[in-house]
Amino acid sequence: MPTIPVRRFRDIGAVVRAVRESRGITQEELAESLAFTRDYLRTLEQGKPTLHLSRLFRVLDNLGIRISITYALEEKDAQK
Repeated sequence: MPTIPVRRFRDIGAVVRAVRESRGITQEELAESLAFTRDYLRTLEQGKPTLHLSRLFRVLDNLGIRISITYALEEKDAQK
């Protein structure tokens, strides 16, 4: 299981996009399955800050909290 350190909100978007693409899922498909708009998902993947995420990362940074994202590889990804 890969683990990616997250230092800013852009890092989250990059992981979401990479995992989505590795699984062959389009933005439209993922957005629809989550009842999001494709625009929201695109904004997330581009790492564009929102007020809530900006504040969250300021709090984490101020407190010295570090986060990482760990995700499971799908069987086809693990064979690469």
